[in-house]
Amino acid sequence: MTDPESPDPAQARPAGNDLVYRSIRWQRAASGALRWWNDAEAKWVRFNPGDDAPPRPPGWERARRSAGLHIERPPWRSPYRIIPLILVFIVIVVGAVQALRGSGGQAAAESKAANALVGKCLVQNGTAGGEPRYGATGVSCSAVGAVVKVTKVLPGTPGAPRCPQGTTSVQLAYNGVRYPHQLCVVVNGGG
Repeated sequence: MTDPESPDPAQARPAGNDLVYRSIRWQRAASGALRWWNDAEAKWVRFNPGDDAPPRPPGWERARRSAGLHIERPPWRSPYRIIPLILVFIVIVVGAVQALRGSGGQAAAESKAANALVGKCLVQNGTAGGEPRYGATGVSCSAVGAVVKVTKVLPGTPGAPRCPQGTTSVQLAYNGVRYPHQLCVVVNGGG
């Protein structure tokens, strides 16, 4: 800017903008500093937020940055701004895949594991509600502790056929599977 105390507004032209708003002459320097012509005192007055001054021209409200209050943000394509968007996108994709896939993966794994037990024996590992509880891994029928032999595998859904006469139905709990398969078992050595 030129001399801020210049008495003649025509002589004091800054490198920025010059505008008359509500009969008050305003000037804005390239640095963003504002000043206005005070007719009563016949001099230029530097504008400072909070001072008694006329209303600023529209669009000049934020012409000057406050020292220390301006936070510089990285450009839009900066990795600091893209990384959170990428992470949100990945979370949405993983959630959609899990929601659409459902429990089909667990049901297929349970079906494969149940069919792999045919012809093998199970070891009793306690009781639950007075009924024997069996381990989920098949062992050789000549192994110590092998109590029952799996002869057949049937679907565990309601209305599915029952195990043949002379066998007992056992269901092994499998996480994520609502209706695990029925294992038709006989006492080891009985079938």
